[in-house]
Amino acid sequence: MVFAIPKEQRDDLVSRMDEHLAAIGFHMFGHTFSGTLAKSQEIEERAFSVAEVASITTTESWSEGTGAGRPVIELTRLYIKKAAELMKAEAVRLGEVAAESSGAGDQEVADADNFDLTSSDREFYTQKRAEQVLAPLMVKGAAYSSVKLCTKSFGIDAANMVTKAFANIAKTLKEVDLSDIMAGRPEAEGLKAMQIITEATLGANITSVDVSDNAFGEKGVRACTAMLQQQTAIESLSFINNGISEQAARAILELLASPQSLKKFHLGKNMTGDDGTAHVAALLAKAPNMEDFMMYGSRFTADGAAMLAKGLAVGTSLKKIDLNDNNINEEGGIALAGMLYKQPNMRHVNFEMTSLGPDAAGAVASALAAGCPQLEYLNLSACDITPEGVPAVAKAISAMKNLKVLNVAENEFGDFGVAQICVALKMSGCPLEELDVSNNELVNPGAVAAARLAASRSGFKSLNLNENYISDEGIEEVKSVLDGAGLSTVLGSLDLNDADMADEPEDDQAAGLDAMLDHLKL
Repeated sequence: MVFAIPKEQRDDLVSRMDEHLAAIGFHMFGHTFSGTLAKSQEIEERAFSVAEVASITTTESWSEGTGAGRPVIELTRLYIKKAAELMKAEAVRLGEVAAESSGAGDQEVADADNFDLTSSDREFYTQKRAEQVLAPLMVKGAAYSSVKLCTKSFGIDAANMVTKAFANIAKTLKEVDLSDIMAGRPEAEGLKAMQIITEATLGANITSVDVSDNAFGEKGVRACTAMLQQQTAIESLSFINNGISEQAARAILELLASPQSLKKFHLGKNMTGDDGTAHVAALLAKAPNMEDFMMYGSRFTADGAAMLAKGLAVGTSLKKIDLNDNNINEEGGIALAGMLYKQPNMRHVNFEMTSLGPDAAGAVASALAAGCPQLEYLNLSACDITPEGVPAVAKAISAMKNLKVLNVAENEFGDFGVAQICVALKMSGCPLEELDVSNNELVNPGAVAAARLAASRSGFKSLNLNENYISDEGIEEVKSVLDGAGLSTVLGSLDLNDADMADEPEDDQAAGLDAMLDHLKL
């Protein structure tokens, strides 16, 4: 069944909303707002569209004899609920407009370069609705360089409106964000809409494309064929959460005409595996200018990591790498260390949850210290670094002069290991702003060492000591140290700290801990 309501009832709802919006503006905000009728018509059309799409795409209980009038009732409730939500949002907006106009008189200036539809309102666009929201792109003289269509679902008719809009701004359009624009559509319709929209970019010179969160697999990659083959200046390309399997990865390698232009390539939350990673690595080998590479949660192992290291080694421009949540292990970590050593511009490294182990973690940290003097962010949390591996990591950290953020949470450092890291950070003289040593079996000395280090950094912002075994006395000492340095707000939550597990340090470590704590005193 297709949802339908008599026109007079729809007109009545529009009239009532118009009256209420006008009354809200006058009685609550002291303003007479123009355009409330047009806005009410838009709200009604959007609410009707939601119910209409639901009637087409939902098959449960629609057959005869399975609930009589239940489908109509449920769709009508959906129609009313959506109208009420949009009405509330508009009332809030009117209040914001009234507050701004009663202020200093500053007027909000529309961003002439960036057009963004992103919002929490996940709307199914019809042709008419798409024409309404895309109207600014179709105005004569529009000159937008960046367009974000994400979180709105485009069918074929709505996609055709995008074609019209992109044609009007072809001379200035450079960046398109098409993430999450197929939600709720039948596969064939969603893929066709993706094909239409990506082909609509061909009249422009595109440098950045994001098609993440569409979960479209190889079919979706091939729906983007014309764009990938004919846009030869793409510098940034994102396929996060897109079902990039081995076949999909092969398709990207096959179709992307100018990998040499790539500077940013983001994958993640896919099931690429080692076989698919081989195709990703082959693409990286053709992209010597790569600066920002992300491939988290992609289910590759040491073999895949070694292939990525080889592919990335063709260039020396890398600034950011994020491979978190993959089983890289020791062999893969050693391979990556060899590549990292040759990246002098590296600033951001995230190897969280990669099971590096102590030896590979030390190798990675040493490579970064020796070859990446501009490093500012390092995440080695949940890397299975045991106390035996801490000295090598600490030695490397002592040479990191520009480090601002260090995360070594969820390892097995203990008090002695964390104190070693803190001494290394002090020796480096780095402008540290954030330190996370949570879930590291800390009792008191390690926590106090971290607090003293934080207190020695004037720009320090965040210290995470949660999920440890710090005693109540230890917590008080930590707070006292931070308060004395005017940093009472930097300590994170300790809601998962287990003071009952607090214990004294081993006798053979006590003297060493005392010496390190003395070294960290202000």
